[in-house]
Amino acid sequence: MINCYLLIFTVTLLHILQNVDAAFKPEDIRNHLGTKTPYRFKYNKNDSKIKFPGCKDTKIWMVIRHGTRLPSAKDIEQMHSILKPLSFKVLLGHKYGKGQLTTEQLEGLKDWSCNLDPQNEKNLVPEGGTEMVHLAKRMQSRFPNIMKRKYNKDAYLIRYTPTERAQESARHFTIGLFDEKIAQNVSMTKSSKGDPVLRFYKYCDKWLKQVKKNPHTYIEQEKMRQSTLMKKTLESISQRLGLNETISLVEANLIYKACAFETAWSKHYIAPWCAALDKEIIKVLEYYHDLKHYWIDGYGSELTYRTACSSVKNMFENLTSKSAPNATFLFAHSGTLLKILAHMNLFKPKSPLRGDSIPKDNVWRMSDIDCFASNLAFVLFECKDGDHLLTLHQERIVKLPMCDKELCPLDLLTHSFQDTIHNCDHSSICNTSRNDEL
Repeated sequence: MINCYLLIFTVTLLHILQNVDAAFKPEDIRNHLGTKTPYRFKYNKNDSKIKFPGCKDTKIWMVIRHGTRLPSAKDIEQMHSILKPLSFKVLLGHKYGKGQLTTEQLEGLKDWSCNLDPQNEKNLVPEGGTEMVHLAKRMQSRFPNIMKRKYNKDAYLIRYTPTERAQESARHFTIGLFDEKIAQNVSMTKSSKGDPVLRFYKYCDKWLKQVKKNPHTYIEQEKMRQSTLMKKTLESISQRLGLNETISLVEANLIYKACAFETAWSKHYIAPWCAALDKEIIKVLEYYHDLKHYWIDGYGSELTYRTACSSVKNMFENLTSKSAPNATFLFAHSGTLLKILAHMNLFKPKSPLRGDSIPKDNVWRMSDIDCFASNLAFVLFECKDGDHLLTLHQERIVKLPMCDKELCPLDLLTHSFQDTIHNCDHSSICNTSRNDEL
């Protein structure tokens, strides 16, 4: 049996699939795997030194989502209890001439199983460690003035949330910066549970009540769940699989997750459950999850992105303080990164995302902006005409909406974010009063 994490392949299969990623194209379903999209499809491969005439890079502040991980305990249990029996139905249906899968695809489902230990839920996998090692090396190549290869504890601040995946991501990142031996002595700090910079939303009572636990937050996603488009999508999946009955959205989401996780884990493996999806089906499932993240983690509520002020304030403080380390690396989570992106007014759709249609030009796509190991960096440049700030998202230079150029005057940004810098009080923003209503 093929375990859905510890995959064993023959030499022949590896030879056949060794160029799977090389054949990747934008319309490929692997470009639509949401927050589970592999970072190897998204990062900027150009790691040459970034320089501007009359300027010198002096400081960096970077928040990094952990690398590729295992599923949650709930997903592991459901993959085992729901998807394995479903695979038997698929095989039986094709035996009687139903379905659209090839012999090779059916063989993949026949050998598929998910025997992960739920106790290891969300732990970093080897691919996640590799992502961090190479990310560090590329960033060091771009900014060698800041990220020296010789370790100096006063020059680096490395902090991570109290989770295995964040800690291991930080550890592998230091291996990329230096080497495995030096990395053992690199100073890293585990944040407290109530850390207002790394996971501010988790300990924000007001946000939890008014947004995450508020039924109104999920209205648009529920609208899509009940839509004709979703009904047709579930029917299409069922037809591809040769099932007698239409699968549920729960089953479809598990298929989507199994496809995504297993694709992310290995460069040389075609995940069996991806066979249930085509380019039209996966865009619907992708957008269903984009809706959730828009209303929970993004622009759906002003309170949501306002809570990220503590992180953005920390960025400005670190980059402008003479006593702060030259390089700050914070290892956190999807919820952290998305709220910071929204606070910076990045990737904002032209209009709120709705559940009755999929916009053709949606820029709030998790597959593009929040894949595994996604990151956001701010680099301070000291220039002849004053200090400037450069922003990189997933290692690509992006222009902030309030700036005319990519390399933006620091004075302009501190003015634009003066409320964030001077009036950000996490306690007052997050405490729920008795008069607050859903």
